[in-house]
Amino acid sequence: MIAIEWYKQFRRRRTYVTLGAVAGFSVLLTVVLAAAGPGQVEYVGDVPLVMVPRTSGLSVALIALSSTMKFFLPLAVALFAGEAVAGEAGWGSLRYLMARPVSRSRVLWSKASVAGGLSVIAVVVLTATAAIAGTVAFGWHALPIIDGAASRPGHTVGATLLPGTVLGGLALSTVYVAVGMTSIFAVAFFLSTTTRRPLVAVAGGIGLTIVSRVFNADYLPGVSVVNQYMPNNDIDLWNYLFVRPVSTQGFLHFALVQAAYVVVFMGLAQWWFTRKDILE
Repeated sequence: MIAIEWYKQFRRRRTYVTLGAVAGFSVLLTVVLAAAGPGQVEYVGDVPLVMVPRTSGLSVALIALSSTMKFFLPLAVALFAGEAVAGEAGWGSLRYLMARPVSRSRVLWSKASVAGGLSVIAVVVLTATAAIAGTVAFGWHALPIIDGAASRPGHTVGATLLPGTVLGGLALSTVYVAVGMTSIFAVAFFLSTTTRRPLVAVAGGIGLTIVSRVFNADYLPGVSVVNQYMPNNDIDLWNYLFVRPVSTQGFLHFALVQAAYVVVFMGLAQWWFTRKDILE
């Protein structure tokens, strides 16, 4: 079932368009940064990390990850998850798939596995393409980074990170952001089992991201109680992998919140899909 699902997904234009758009963004970002001039300073994340992109090509990957993690990547993930079941239901092919001597659970989880795999590929394609394009444009050099949160007028806190160190931190950051996409994936996938309209499921996944950002104690202090249960408020904590000393505070809580959303919404997807009337 999984092999068949992979085959189907890579025959669809949507798969190539989505992954192509992710890769294209990285290349376009590199071109824009190159055109900005040698002295251009970029602020990455909420820390913020302060860097000059032209000093090292790997800076492009950090900028790309930071600029896409709150909307563009969630959109790509929601597209893969939201279309997984609703797409076939809308085309009318789901009822024929259910006619095969295969359990509904097996069908559901094969679709979830492939959609999840494509979502991970999207995150990896973004950072890998940005790192390659940036290195071609700006070279493989050490990257000076200033810790914007710790620095004060007349006192700059920062470090110059070797390319291998940046690459290691980038790999961990990619994993962290991919984990942060799992809650969006779970919500969009659940909604995909309840509708024949993929856009409804996609909108639900994106809506979770928007609501999560609205209920942020940094912007609305009164929602601090709800804030800790919003899945994407700490999506940018990976920035702290590039400051010195490195901090992983909040990583475990972030992962546990993601796991809770996955368990609840994937459980709901299983419950709904195994009981719904495919002929409706």
